[in-house]
Amino acid sequence: MNSVTEPRLSFLRSATVVAVGMAIMNVAAYGFTLIGTHRLVPEQFGAITALLGLLLIGNVASLGLQATGARRLATHTDDGSLAHSILLAGRRTAIALMVLCLLATPLIRWLLHIDSVVAVLLLAPTLGGLTLMGAQLGILQGTQRWTALASVYTSLGLARLVLGGGALLVHPSLEWAMAGLALAAVVPPVLGSRYVRKASGGTRALTNSLLRETAHGTHTLLAFFVIANADVLLARSLLDGRHSGYYAAGVIVAKACLFLPQFVIVIVFPSLASSPGDTAKLRRAILAVAGLGVCTVVGTLVLPDLVVTVIGGPEKYSALGPYTWMFAIAGSAYAVLQMVVYAAIAQQEKRAALAIWAGLMVLAVTAALVLAEGMTGVKTLVALTSGCALVLSVALAAGLHRGQRPAGVQETGQALTPSPEA
Repeated sequence: MNSVTEPRLSFLRSATVVAVGMAIMNVAAYGFTLIGTHRLVPEQFGAITALLGLLLIGNVASLGLQATGARRLATHTDDGSLAHSILLAGRRTAIALMVLCLLATPLIRWLLHIDSVVAVLLLAPTLGGLTLMGAQLGILQGTQRWTALASVYTSLGLARLVLGGGALLVHPSLEWAMAGLALAAVVPPVLGSRYVRKASGGTRALTNSLLRETAHGTHTLLAFFVIANADVLLARSLLDGRHSGYYAAGVIVAKACLFLPQFVIVIVFPSLASSPGDTAKLRRAILAVAGLGVCTVVGTLVLPDLVVTVIGGPEKYSALGPYTWMFAIAGSAYAVLQMVVYAAIAQQEKRAALAIWAGLMVLAVTAALVLAEGMTGVKTLVALTSGCALVLSVALAAGLHRGQRPAGVQETGQALTPSPEA
């Protein structure tokens, strides 16, 4: 076997392992969402979708830790102290995030018009568990332990389906759904701790350094996830309860298209970090993500009735049938934007967050000014989100410079390249 074929086969094996793990996670997680569409009335489903949107936004701390850990381990040698410091940074971040979430409970209830105090309070332990998981995933991703990484992803999706979906089947209410999600968030860090328990020797200085880098990456990811979930919050605020529920159901399609190509990002991120400015590699990754998006859009155009049946049934959401392809385009556009955002993080491009925040303000103001009532408002909002994501993708990709080394990176040795598990 020649030297060119072997790396390609290794990449395909790794990609397959991660893709399968993430596919199980996403399918199982969407299973929970689909149970919600069938067990809850549109108004209640709009509320749980808004809380899930907040979970996605708050989960940027977990993703920031994962990106920082993976980037550091991909560009530095480690005697165990770096991995241990990543875990310490995860614990400190989890505690801070839980306290912040608890303090923000009254504000969240007011903004999202949610009466249940218990449901909102349960956001805190859920985010705490996800944050601990993020630190562990960063270690597994940076050291290319793909099988272990995939198993943690799988455990998250299955736990959400079994515990969260089971709670809805027993008692279809907001409180029970959030209790199931909180219990599900405990499972991945418990499993992940078995894979990283040998790490030791972390120092306060190294932990603080990781937290500073995590703050920059988290800021960029926060901006992305806020804008990627802003449409649900805008729909909740600007549309009536029934049509915001329709929009929430349509977002199931968009989120499926957003998360479907995520395995591409997971696999290529360490190499983007170790070879910043490699525009050819970034271009291939973007084309892979966009290609998967085209497939999903075609699928919704060919089988709109099946899509409606899957997301909630024609009895409740038949009005969405002609427009599911629009949500597929929106989700695919945000998937491309996510790929570019991670490339910016790998390159330590801090201006990316400012561009995304500016795009969010334009989106929010435009939606408030032009959004109409009924299904016209639903169509207008999804079109606005698609356009915003595409414009930002082009702008951010144009700002990434060829061959630029991330600021602050000091190579201490060869990048870690352990033998792949897959």
